Amino acid sequence: MRPSYREALFANIASSRSGQMNISSCFMKLISSIQPPVSEIVLARQHVNTIKARLDSTFRLRKVLVGGSYSRSTLIRDASDVDMFAVISRSDVMRAGRYVSSHATLAHFRDELAFRYPSTPVRRDAHAIVVHFSRGPSLDVVPAVFDRMIEARPQYFIPDSHGGWMATSPETHNLYIKRANERSHGKLNRVAQLVKYWRRCSSTRFALSSFHLEMLLGSSEICNGVKSHAACVTEMLRNLADRECRALQDPCGISGLIPAVRTDSQREDALASIRSAREHAKQACLADYAGNHEEAWRQWNIVFAGSFPR
Repeated sequence: MRPSYREALFANIASSRSGQMNISSCFMKLISSIQPPVSEIVLARQHVNTIKARLDSTFRLRKVLVGGSYSRSTLIRDASDVDMFAVISRSDVMRAGRYVSSHATLAHFRDELAFRYPSTPVRRDAHAIVVHFSRGPSLDVVPAVFDRMIEARPQYFIPDSHGGWMATSPETHNLYIKRANERSHGKLNRVAQLVKYWRRCSSTRFALSSFHLEMLLGSSEICNGVKSHAACVTEMLRNLADRECRALQDPCGISGLIPAVRTDSQREDALASIRSAREHAKQACLADYAGNHEEAWRQWNIVFAGSFPR
């Protein structure tokens, strides 16, 4: 009798415990290959310091936070941006007792950074100014204003996508993901890297928020327990498909809804890629259950668009 996908997945989990799966070693090779080199980390730090110096000459810069994948150890080689939160004085964004449009603040940031980097592409994103360096990761420079303390950690206002301001707390979110990663014994960070690499490998290069991915991994506890990386990636793809890329309610209760994508067209593109990858991952699990490791490898190689190691 042909096993169900669920039976195959749990067999995959059990096999990973015995250390007898060839696919597990393939995943470990992949994880090793996508780690960012030290040179990228050094360049990112240099870019942060240069941008900090430029902004400090124009704004009342209080401090700089490096957040996102960089701060959560989920960067991957040649693919990730670095989020830099530039915390400026409230007086920099208030006029007559009211916050100015965040669009105006972003435009000011963009002008300053374009002046500093005249030969480097600088563009405005929904929440940040993106500086596309030719070497090292790009930097997403996010204007931030201190709001208040929540459980001994600061909350900030950053631009929303409509000219207003929304609440966030990088320290709180980082701690949430750190604790979830510890409960998973380190698998969460590695699975986040694998899913980001899969997203990068896709021929459509669809948009899917890294922050959404990591918060969903933390809140769903997909990586907890004795599971292989293959099982965790498969379950994550299933979860994304079942949720249809809907926004996630912030489990920390700070940022409201955390979107997976920004537009309906991005959602359609992401769902098409997610559903295709989910089906191939399921077939890989079934092949492993049947002892057909070559077919399992072939299916995972399809998921990763020809970049799955042997």
